[in-house]
Amino acid sequence: MPWIADYVQEIREIGVENHTIDGIKSDNWAVLNYPENIKREIFTNDEISLSRSNVKVEADIKTKIMKVLMWGFPRPSGHPPRPTFENIVQHLTDLETLFNEKQNQSLNAAQIRDTFSRLGMVNGLGSCGIAINSKLLYFFNLSFEGRKCLILDSQVVKRLNLFDDFAGNKWKANQACYSNYLNQMDALAREYNVSPEQLELFLFNYQA
Repeated sequence: MPWIADYVQEIREIGVENHTIDGIKSDNWAVLNYPENIKREIFTNDEISLSRSNVKVEADIKTKIMKVLMWGFPRPSGHPPRPTFENIVQHLTDLETLFNEKQNQSLNAAQIRDTFSRLGMVNGLGSCGIAINSKLLYFFNLSFEGRKCLILDSQVVKRLNLFDDFAGNKWKANQACYSNYLNQMDALAREYNVSPEQLELFLFNYQA
């Protein structure tokens, strides 16, 4: 199996902030009953693109949560199923409170438990909801005990299981793997002088 060391120069050249998702359609998201002012703010056209940078700089927390969902998923159906997105929309105020408290912070162990507990109160964001949770944690710039939160979804997990650097663990897209994932990504990023975000995006895009 390959090693991260084989791709260090490629990883250093990755422009994370410009990572853009195209083809986000207003009609696909109109099935959700989220506030009209947020719809107007996001969909300046019937079809838009969102970059990581665009999502990160959004100041309004509820709008940012919706942008995270739209950036991360083509439409609010399939996998995760539509009821998960409907539950998130119904709990936008609770999530706004949570991320207003936690954004841009490095959380200690107790604060991490509190964060996951409060996320878990939204049906679909429990222990198996790491694909959505990790995107929210990442875009709201949280760190866990000094280790930057990164996205962990099924695509990243597939690549973790391909590289010798991550051998010895049976990686899954779940909460149980998340802290170990952040530990190893942080260590590798320091070792090879790349950002953890560059490493995460490299893994997401890697083709064997």
